[in-house]
Amino acid sequence: MRLRDPSNTQRELRDRREALGYPELSTHSFRKTVATIFDREGLSATEIADYLGHENPSMTQDVYINTLKGSTKAAEVMGRRLEGLI
Repeated sequence: MRLRDPSNTQRELRDRREALGYPELSTHSFRKTVATIFDREGLSATEIADYLGHENPSMTQDVYINTLKGSTKAAEVMGRRLEGLI
């Protein structure tokens, strides 16, 4: 197996996001989404941190799973927009 050239990978991701109509999405967006899903399913911060490769669960809580403190309106909007893509 050969390693991919990071610039080619980034270009392909950018092209795909633009084709889908979501040019602002980043790989960080997907990581945050996964962390939020795990949090809502009841996984602990330690379990989520381990999955994401974080050494410190508090960083995971502060950066990735703090989304549940506010409104769920944004998540509902994303759910509607992504419906049918999964």
